[in-house]
Amino acid sequence: MTGRRFVALVLSAVFALIAAACGSGEVCTPSADTICSIAGTGIAGLSPENTPATESDLYLPMDTAVGPDGLLYIVDWNNHRIRVMDDEAKLHTVAGSGMLGDGPPGPALESAFNHPTDLVFDDLDRMIVAAWHNSRIKRVDLEAGTIEDIAGTGARAYSGDGGPASVADLDLPGSVALDFTGNLYLLDQANQVIRVIDEEGTVTRFAGQCLVGEAEMASEPFLCPGTGKWTWREEDCDKTCNAGYDGDNGLAIEARFSQPVGQAAEPSGGIVFDDAGNLYIADSGNHRIRKIDTDGIITTVAGNGTAGYAGDGGPAVEAQLNRPVDIEVGSDGTLYIADTYNSCIRAVDPQGTIETVAGQCGTRGFEGDGGPPTAALLNRPYGIEVNDRTLYIADTYNHCIRAIRL
Repeated sequence: MTGRRFVALVLSAVFALIAAACGSGEVCTPSADTICSIAGTGIAGLSPENTPATESDLYLPMDTAVGPDGLLYIVDWNNHRIRVMDDEAKLHTVAGSGMLGDGPPGPALESAFNHPTDLVFDDLDRMIVAAWHNSRIKRVDLEAGTIEDIAGTGARAYSGDGGPASVADLDLPGSVALDFTGNLYLLDQANQVIRVIDEEGTVTRFAGQCLVGEAEMASEPFLCPGTGKWTWREEDCDKTCNAGYDGDNGLAIEARFSQPVGQAAEPSGGIVFDDAGNLYIADSGNHRIRKIDTDGIITTVAGNGTAGYAGDGGPAVEAQLNRPVDIEVGSDGTLYIADTYNSCIRAVDPQGTIETVAGQCGTRGFEGDGGPPTAALLNRPYGIEVNDRTLYIADTYNHCIRAIRL
C-alpha cells in the first residue's frame, strides 16, 4: 500500500468519527460541496488530553500538517503545543509542555515553546517546527518522544550565514519547507529573507535582503560587522530590517520582501515547493504571492500589490489580496492561498485564473458547516494544508480546523 493511499484511508476513517464542531453539533462529512469543522469548539482554551477533536478547545490554531502516519497534526499556537488528531479522532499533545518558554532539549512533552507557527516532516519522519517567538527551528523525533534545537540561538537578530545553523541568529522564523534533496528552507520573517540549511547544517541566504537605515544614494550599502544586515551607516546596524518590494524578474537573492516586524508582528510568509522544485512565498505585507523558479528568478503569480478583495474569475496577477499568510500547491498544480485578512481561501489554477474556494471574502464570522464552502464564513485563517485532495483550514480566530474535499 502506498503512503498516500495509507494517509487517505486513515483520514477517511477519522472523518467517519467526526461531528461538526464550533457549536453546530451537526454530523458533517467534508466533501466538494460541504465544509466541516473537524477539530475545535469555537472557544479559545485547552481541553484535557484525549478529548474528542470536535469537543476539544484550541487557542488560535495556526496551521496543520498530515504526517507520514496519516494523522493530522495541529499547531496550537497560543497553547504553545503541537497536537495530533489520532485514529479515534481524539486530540493529544506530542510536543510542548504548554508552558511559555524555550526548551530544554530532551523529552518533547516536557519542553517549552513560545508560539510555534509551522511544521513539516523530513524523510526520516521527524517533525521540524518553526518555533516562531523562540527564534529557533526545532526537530521532534516522535518515535523517541524527544526534541532538539537545530537552528537559531534564541536571540532575535541576524547572523551566521555561511556557518552552522545551530549558532546562527534568526528573527521570527515563521515557515519551513523541504526541497527534494533534504535542504531545509525557512522564512526568517523579521529579517525579510529566506534562508536555507543544507544537509551538513550550514545556513545561507537564499532570497531577499535585510537593509537597515535610510538609503544614501551616493554610496553603496555595506555589510554590518558580524551580521547579515546591510546598511549605509554603521550606527543603523542595530535597527530592524526594512520591509520593501523589489526584484521581480530578477534574481531572488536581490529581491525585497515585506513581512511584519516588531513586538506586535503577526505570523506571516508561508513557503512551499511545487513538484517542479519552484518555491512559492506569501509576501504578506506586499499582498502578493511570488514564485522563485529553479534558476533563482522571482516573479509575482498572484496579487497586484494593493490590499483588498477583487479579481475573481480573472488573472491572479491582477487580483487584490489582503495580507495572505499561507500557500499550498495541489497535485494538479493549483495554488491555494490563505487570504487571511480577507477571511477566505482562494485558488489559482494552472492557467493563472483566481477564484474563491472557501469563505466570503471581506466578511469575518463563523457559519456554514454542512453547506457550500463559498457560503461559509471564516475568521482570519492563517494556515492551510492540501493532502490527498483534502483542504484543511486553520480557521484561526474561530479556534477550529475545517476541511473540504477538493
